[in-house]
Formats: sequence, C-alpha cells, structure tokens
Amino acid sequence: MIRPKRKDKIIFLDVDGVMDSIHFFKSKAYHKQKLHHADDQSNMINRRNLFWVGLLCRMTRAKVVLTSTWKYGWNEDGSVKELGECHNMKMTDKLFRRYGVKVVSITRKGELHLKKSWNLDEAAIKEWCDRQKPSGLEGCSQRDFTLKYCRGTQIIDWIERNNYNGKYIVIDDDYQDIIFYKDLAERLVVTSYYDEYDGFRFKHFLKGLRLLLWGIK
Repeated sequence: MIRPKRKDKIIFLDVDGVMDSIHFFKSKAYHKQKLHHADDQSNMINRRNLFWVGLLCRMTRAKVVLTSTWKYGWNEDGSVKELGECHNMKMTDKLFRRYGVKVVSITRKGELHLKKSWNLDEAAIKEWCDRQKPSGLEGCSQRDFTLKYCRGTQIIDWIERNNYNGKYIVIDDDYQDIIFYKDLAERLVVTSYYDEYDGFRFKHFLKGLRLLLWGIK
C-alpha cells in the first residue's frame, strides 16, 4: 500500500479502450509491433494514446492506479509481478515509465465493503441491474451484489484504504458501473474502444488536465 500525500494527484486508469482500440488492432502499426515483439504484451499499447496519457501525467505530476484487468501484472505496491504469464508486464511497465506513466498501485477485486457512506446515483444502479440476467443469489439483492463487485466500488475502496484526499480522475471506456458513485462520475474521462478517433486523445487530455489542475467546478 502506498502512502499518498494530499498534494498528490491520482489517475485511476483503464487500459483497453484507453491505450488501445479496435481500429489500432487493425492498423499496420500494431501488426508491425507484433511481428517484431510477438511475446511482448506492450505491443498491444498504441503509442499515440500512451503519449497523451504520459503527457497528462508529466504535466500534472499524477501517479497511476490501474483499474484494468491488466493490473494483475502488478502488485498492490506498484511493483511488477515476475511469475507466470505476468513476466511480460515488465516490458509494459518499462514502456509506461518511458512515456511518464508511473504505476504506483492497483485496485482490489472481489467482494468489497466500504466504510463510509457515498453519494450514489440510484437511477444508474437500477438501469444497470435491470439489464442483468437474474443472478439467482440467495440473501443478496442484485443491487447489493453489483455494488460489492463493481469497478466503481474498487476505486472507492482504494481511496478509503489509502485515506486519499487529493485530486483524482478516472479514465475508462466502460463506465456504466463507475458512475454509480457521483464523486467518480464528476471526475470521469470517457474514451472509446470503437470510435473512429479511438482511445485516449487530445480532447481527453484537455479534460483530464482541467480536472487535475483546477478540480470540479
């Protein structure tokens, strides 16, 4: 666990749909990277997207907490795992740092219970739950189950465990279970895996810069 200071800035960062996209995987740049580095996970990172994320980190001195499934290549203290399939994340971490992206921690997965009461968007929660198939859970409503396991709760859990009170933003393309928390929704930078101008781009950089330097208006 890191011990962030109040002046620190944190970016809760997703990878797929932020650092890559469906169009990138069809591009010559991707296939060229894959040809030369077939076993290197970092070849799945679009350097153009990474440039803008890295610039945002450097200009705001923000540190990164990974929320993506890619986080399983890192430990909670931000160090890279060295066992099994995660050994390839060494090159990804090295690439991130070269562009100015410093991973200092990851969010936890599993059944999470928050200590504090947070401002929830009940309409967003209901919309999400209505789209899900009946879970068949006993003694637990779909709403309770969703809140315990959703990505939004994983982020809030990290904030609570680290007693973090500084500025932060959330960058993700799949945000439906993040906006359950109004505090996160106000700090959310939404990218896309499918749009023509895909992943994290200049417009996302500008929004992230405003939020991290000047906060919520």
